[in-house]
Amino acid sequence: MNAAMQLVKFCHVLRGLGVRVSSSEMLDSAEALLQEDWTDPKQVRTALQATLIKRHEDIPVFREAFTTFFFEQDKQPVAQDQVAEPMAGQGEAPGDNLLFQGKELNIPGELNQVFQQMATRDKERLLAFLEKTSDGHNVEMKFKNVVEKTIVGTLEYWRRQLAEEEEPAFPVQLSGDTEVDQIVEEAARRLDSEMQTLLHKDMRLIGERDLPVVRRLIKKMAKELSSQLSRRYHMANFAERIDLRRTIRYNTRYGGAMLQLKYKAVKRTKPQILLLCDVSGSMAHYAVFVLQFIFGLATLVDNIESFIFAEDVERMTGKFRKRRAFADLMSELMAQSAQWGKGTDLSKSLSSLRKEYRKNLHPSTVVIILSDTKTVKSEAAIVELAALKKTVRNIIWLNTLPSSEWSRHKTIGLFQRYSHMAACNTLGDLERIIRSEIFQLKA
Repeated sequence: MNAAMQLVKFCHVLRGLGVRVSSSEMLDSAEALLQEDWTDPKQVRTALQATLIKRHEDIPVFREAFTTFFFEQDKQPVAQDQVAEPMAGQGEAPGDNLLFQGKELNIPGELNQVFQQMATRDKERLLAFLEKTSDGHNVEMKFKNVVEKTIVGTLEYWRRQLAEEEEPAFPVQLSGDTEVDQIVEEAARRLDSEMQTLLHKDMRLIGERDLPVVRRLIKKMAKELSSQLSRRYHMANFAERIDLRRTIRYNTRYGGAMLQLKYKAVKRTKPQILLLCDVSGSMAHYAVFVLQFIFGLATLVDNIESFIFAEDVERMTGKFRKRRAFADLMSELMAQSAQWGKGTDLSKSLSSLRKEYRKNLHPSTVVIILSDTKTVKSEAAIVELAALKKTVRNIIWLNTLPSSEWSRHKTIGLFQRYSHMAACNTLGDLERIIRSEIFQLKA
């Protein structure tokens, strides 16, 4: 394959992974490569990244695509149609045939392959079902067709399950070019694996190099959660059950004949979210990721108020609602905020919140506090927390300390009296708590 064709295919790979690459940018990259040494991978990568990548969050996608395209193609697995057919009697474990009363069931070939791919325990269950069915009382051969339909339905279910396990969560767009699509899917699997690792990594340990992947991951999490919220609260408008009292009252005009039914639905009210994020020295690293998650939600979901605090409280909601890049917002915040990196005074912060932002605190408000509970004037903070608890629906405390360390800190036990406290030091913890504890959505 010549250099021009390689460049075109590589740009198709990037497009398949969601990176926007225009024709003019492709020409720019070709021009840049003429000035570089094609035998030096670093020079090639630098030239391509400089001309093809416009967004910071696309850098890890480019990095994975470049490695897979230029260095891993020879290591790709052999296509299925190139594998020789196994000899008779090979490739199947003894006793793995689907039989009914000694006769083989008529199962399509692709579903037989699904059966061979199933976990041993699940295969044994299916075989046990066939054995019991075959030996059942008054079970005749005429039931073979019924059993076949049951087994086919079961295998169809497992085919869908196995497909979901193999499909990467990282979104891709296939082009129809087998070579390009194979590279796209392999790079997507690697990116998805990297995302899953970061999802369960302590936020304090996430480094600078991981930030582009984290930004993409958080954006994906926020979008999925906002989509679920939209479905949950809009569906409440549909009828769920008959309202017997309204039906009887309405139909009295017809002499009691039930000519028209009235319905009622469970009223679901979306909670007002108020985030209070500790940005003191020990919490600043965690705060960046939590604020980014809330920033992503705030652009998609209403009813979110955001505050930061250290020595006092500072409102962020107006800044979050502006259409701008989160990185720019954080740079401005850290440069201009009077709270970022200072010591923690929770009592003063809560007192200011209750006095200056009273209109945001009402019975439908869920307050989320992100903090490791380390504060000066802890006794005064308990008094303020108790007062806040009386005015809002609930207080959920996201504690970045591992739960194994909670017994060492007296303030944790005291604050737990007035809040629902949950360990939260990974992005996975954050999403789970927001989803299940606040919006009560299924995982």
